[in-house]
Amino acid sequence: MTRSIEERLQVIEDREEIAQLQARYVNYNDGGWEGPTHQHPDAVANLFVEDGIWEGPESSGRARGRAAIAALFREFAAIPFIVHYVMNPLIEIEGDTAKGEWHAIVTATMPGGHALWTLGKYVNDYVRTSDGWKYQKLCFVPAAISPYELGWGKQQFVGGPSAGSR
Repeated sequence: MTRSIEERLQVIEDREEIAQLQARYVNYNDGGWEGPTHQHPDAVANLFVEDGIWEGPESSGRARGRAAIAALFREFAAIPFIVHYVMNPLIEIEGDTAKGEWHAIVTATMPGGHALWTLGKYVNDYVRTSDGWKYQKLCFVPAAISPYELGWGKQQFVGGPSAGSR
């Protein structure tokens, strides 16, 4: 079935909006060089639908609903330095829903001063709303978490081959 140019353009615009959503998410959280990290917990929460879900590694927790997501991100403000590098987006759009996967490298200095490398991927579900694309679920699936001093070559692998698969 051949799609019209309008339909093809809509898919391109949707993918770009979803990419911008992911960029806003990491930018709202990154910090430590010009100001504190996680300065915008309410803005992060507003990237989600009202009953949206944020799910991280076991050590980070899970939150459902904007109020719970904002509260969790207020706790994350104790992290003195964090930078997310997201890349390799795979975004599949089906009408008003979408699925996306992004590889990620996260560098962080944790409370107490120990630095970590975290490698993994985001496995997300999105929904189109009257305010644009939002997260229905954002899930970070770690592949490895390692002390900075060891690099990622001697890390402890935390996921398996099927971690985060749909």
